[in-house]
Amino acid sequence: MRFRRYMLTVLLGIGLVGCQGAGEPVPEESASPPPAHSRVSRLDITSREPAFGGRSFGDVGAYEILLGTATAVADPGAPLNAGIVDLENAPRNADGLVEYTFEFDILKPVDITRGNGVLVYEVNNRGRNIVFGYFHEAGRAYATENAGNGFLMNQGYTYVSSGWLHGAPGSGSPRPVLANLPLAMDNGRTITGTSMEEWQDPDSALFGRLTYPAVTLEKTAATLTHRQLQDDPRQTVPADQWYYVDDMTVAVTPPAGTDAGTIYEFVYQVQNPIVHGLGFSAIRDFVAFARHSPADDAGSPNPLFVDGMPVLDHVVAVGSSQSGRMIRDFVYQGFNEDVEGRRVFDGMTPYVAGARRTFVNARFAQTGRYTRQHEDHNYPMDEFPFTFATTSDPLTGRTDGLLAACSASNTCPKIIQVDADSEYYGAHASLLLTDTSGQPLDVPPNVRYWMLATAHLQGNAGCRDPANPVSPWPYYRASFDAMVQWVRDGVEPPATRAPSVADGTAVTVARQGEQYPIIPDRPYNDRISELGVRDFSVWPPKESEEKYPLYVPSLDEDGNLTAGVMVPEVAAPLSTMGKAVRAEGFAEGDLCGVNGSVIAFPRTEEERMELGDSRPSLEERYPGGEAEYVTRYAEAADALVAERYLLPADAETLKASAAAAWIAANAPPDVDEEQ
Repeated sequence: MRFRRYMLTVLLGIGLVGCQGAGEPVPEESASPPPAHSRVSRLDITSREPAFGGRSFGDVGAYEILLGTATAVADPGAPLNAGIVDLENAPRNADGLVEYTFEFDILKPVDITRGNGVLVYEVNNRGRNIVFGYFHEAGRAYATENAGNGFLMNQGYTYVSSGWLHGAPGSGSPRPVLANLPLAMDNGRTITGTSMEEWQDPDSALFGRLTYPAVTLEKTAATLTHRQLQDDPRQTVPADQWYYVDDMTVAVTPPAGTDAGTIYEFVYQVQNPIVHGLGFSAIRDFVAFARHSPADDAGSPNPLFVDGMPVLDHVVAVGSSQSGRMIRDFVYQGFNEDVEGRRVFDGMTPYVAGARRTFVNARFAQTGRYTRQHEDHNYPMDEFPFTFATTSDPLTGRTDGLLAACSASNTCPKIIQVDADSEYYGAHASLLLTDTSGQPLDVPPNVRYWMLATAHLQGNAGCRDPANPVSPWPYYRASFDAMVQWVRDGVEPPATRAPSVADGTAVTVARQGEQYPIIPDRPYNDRISELGVRDFSVWPPKESEEKYPLYVPSLDEDGNLTAGVMVPEVAAPLSTMGKAVRAEGFAEGDLCGVNGSVIAFPRTEEERMELGDSRPSLEERYPGGEAEYVTRYAEAADALVAERYLLPADAETLKASAAAAWIAANAPPDVDEEQ
């Protein structure tokens, strides 16, 4: 881990300079020996109230919500903390330890002994408990209406989320759950370096905002460029078209010919790095406390213990998007081993992660960034290793794998990662099932990989076509349920199901283009997020001309996927559901975030012939009309239940929606649209 910390610091090209501002000297370490290890030292519960209006959930009874703040300490000399970048440069307390705080939510049965003994820990996304909302198909707070379907509570789970991402305390219901992490200093001197910001859409709230304060407001010390598409050459924004509002804000006059999708890239000198890598130890040490410590240092009891004894036998982590990437990085960087050498998480279910990790444990990290084909493409979070197995990479000359550290300490969790076709196009997901030479790989026995034949993030702002309407949430619940059965009961989960190079269901972009149907007004788009080896000693980084071999899902005659977890909407299709493409005025032609799209089938043979569309119409493919469609949809849902990729209750809910979907697909176009 020391090597990884060194590489992150060097590759990001950060230098140290002398006094750029006044700073307090680092206190000398106490002569007395520090406590034995990093840990949660104090737990302050600030609120304890009935959850969901006091509603009772079956045999489990009522739930309560505990809100509070934890204080933790990290030992810079501890081997398990050696990989935390700049920890040695953080201020220390009288015991020579780095102290920090973070918020937490604990949702538990009032009588926790009536629960099922499993703690579900959400690695929250930007302080938000989004998976909690996904599971319950309701709001994220703990008011009566947000119990939703009661998925976790009906089964007796204890739910916890705690802060790992640095940010100022917020308000709201629920409040964001964040951490207060220290600045790094070089023996009392300000640390400076070079960093890069990227913005789009001048009307957005974050346009022109800086992540770190600028060292100087001299414009000659910074460079601002723009380009329309990701692969276009950079053009310098003239100096008279931008200026510093202050050391945290830049104002820009958009050059002629730009639009809402134009990429603005700003390289400048920054100061005051935050020790963001403490977010990893915050998760590790809080979960270790929750599982194993009857009380904090002051004797305040652990609310998850009863009579000084633990009642939770297993812990499963969940996280989506940013949090799914954090889960992958957490394991890779060795944090699933606690300071006593115990496994932290028994199981993990990351969603929407692809082959990416995070830009967290680095000097001048930007924790909210994530690479896509168009946006944030040039940030460091999709570097080798990509897959769980240990492989050798000819482009870097390295041998590594996401499970290398936990394998060495015998602390690897069981993992079910759930992605979608959008991760194949924008997040290099094929590298989960191939090595970096393009040869097929099997995932290790403790890993399963599901690729859903749908998209994860709905919404079509700036996209050419309507968004894919298929919710992935039922499949998240199924993967979580399978994980709990795996870690608690020893029941093997459903097998990996995803496009494969070995069986020809993962193909090159060129081959996919040959498979794509004839849709006259929607020709094939060949964009994917290509990837080479990047050199982050300069900003923007330099990228190797040689790229990693990437594959995409094979397509059927409708332009739909032929492999993966085949959702009923693809097994019994009403449309082509594929990648989303940016619309005119939004950098037209590049991929539209991580969204999916819908291109409706012609309704009748006559309409198909008139359009010149090669896809069979609805009346041709379903001669039995609505009844045939509903039957085929139900058969597809029932098949997923039998294979455990879908829970029975969710299948019934989906089947009940099939008739309405058929009616909507066959409805005539809106009169206003025709005009």
